[in-house]
Amino acid sequence: MLAGISVLGALMIWQSYSAAIELSEARAKSSAQVVAAHMEWLMEASDQALRRIDAVIGPDPIRASPGTIADLRDAVSDLPDGFQYSVYDETGQLRMSSIGEAIGIDVSDREYFQQLRDGAAFFISAQLEERLSAELVFVVARRISRDGEFHGAASIAIPTRTMGEYWATMDLGPDSSVAIVRPDGWIVARYPQLSEAINLGSSRLFAEIERGEAGFYHSTSPQTDGIPRIVGFRKVANWPLIATIGIAKSEALRFFWSSLRIGLAVGLPLLGLLVLGVGWIIHLLRADAARSKQLVQALGHNEFLLREIHHRVKNNLQAVSSLIRLQPMPKESKDDLARRIGAMVAVHEQIYGNDQFDRLDLAPYLERLVNEVAAGFPGAVEVETAIEAISISRDRALPVGLFLNEVVSNAFKHAFRERGAGRLEVKLTSEGDEARLTIVDDGAGYDTNGDRKGMGRRLIDGFVAQLDGSLEVVADGGTKVVLTFPTD
Repeated sequence: MLAGISVLGALMIWQSYSAAIELSEARAKSSAQVVAAHMEWLMEASDQALRRIDAVIGPDPIRASPGTIADLRDAVSDLPDGFQYSVYDETGQLRMSSIGEAIGIDVSDREYFQQLRDGAAFFISAQLEERLSAELVFVVARRISRDGEFHGAASIAIPTRTMGEYWATMDLGPDSSVAIVRPDGWIVARYPQLSEAINLGSSRLFAEIERGEAGFYHSTSPQTDGIPRIVGFRKVANWPLIATIGIAKSEALRFFWSSLRIGLAVGLPLLGLLVLGVGWIIHLLRADAARSKQLVQALGHNEFLLREIHHRVKNNLQAVSSLIRLQPMPKESKDDLARRIGAMVAVHEQIYGNDQFDRLDLAPYLERLVNEVAAGFPGAVEVETAIEAISISRDRALPVGLFLNEVVSNAFKHAFRERGAGRLEVKLTSEGDEARLTIVDDGAGYDTNGDRKGMGRRLIDGFVAQLDGSLEVVADGGTKVVLTFPTD
């Protein structure tokens, strides 16, 4: 039972753990989709602003003028706060900007400017540090062309801290992260912010992105902070960007660990009580087994003593029988006493020989008595027995045996004395709670009206009374004696 409870508890914990992980995987995937949708809108808004800037710039070389600056401000008026626009000439010199003091900065060495100058129509930079404020930003830039020739570039610098707004609204835990990655692996923006741009080209992200536009995986990035996370990803529609959301596994399992602690706080004491209960039950079972063993040993000892008592009683009766035979008295009287004592001996011998201390099987007992009586008389009397297996108490067995001994002895002495041959039938049957012992001989017949004060008849009447039974004697071409008595 303890093993079963332990296995069941382990399965429940595993299921709860798996459910927490699966929930966080689904949450990471859906959160990445939300970030991808925001980035799609952000890119569309930035591109539209860059197109309006391009429309404002005339065919002349890009130079700052009050009218152009005013038009630029109108073109980017719907951009969020913190977004900075810039316009560069064909050499990479900053000519116009939302930050006036930045005029004169040269970006010809920046990747995004070089890509536009080399023919790219639109480009998104990796994370970089703004040269004037040292703020971490990424740049969305568009090529300005006139008559097919490179005329300059327009850009919008977006602070990477913007990712913090998405991070805060999703409430994914303090160790979660949100990032935008280019297809070449360079991080465009991330929150928490990184001190410098890193390339994730060798990470598992790009192995997973080949299988589908959205999904999740488990990863620990040694390039960032080394925190194990469940990472959800989604391609940004219409733009070469990938949105990722990382949920720290500690956050994913926070509710699981809390529930587990509560469960253990309740379950362990109960399990301890159960263990104590099982130990107490084992103690009781062992004590009961010890008592049972003692009782079995005592029962065996008592059975041995009972066998010994019945054996000694049998021996004593045989000794009495031997003493009687030594007494100077008529042989017939000695034989009668010997047969009566033999009936008593047979009871005790049947008891200790078969370990039947409470009840006695009458069949073998009565068969033995009939045979012993028949063997004590001369002549060729045919004896037939039909004795049903009936069990009675030992207190009733002795008077039944003595009754049979008297009746069968009388039959041999009186029915067959003159003839020396004849037929004797002994039958025992059961009828409900009663037994019927029938003894029939084909002798001269018993005088039912004769003297009822003889020793044999008095003994027979005494045995019938002792058995609470009834006696029927019929003399018709022989003698039929029927004893009916209860078996309980």
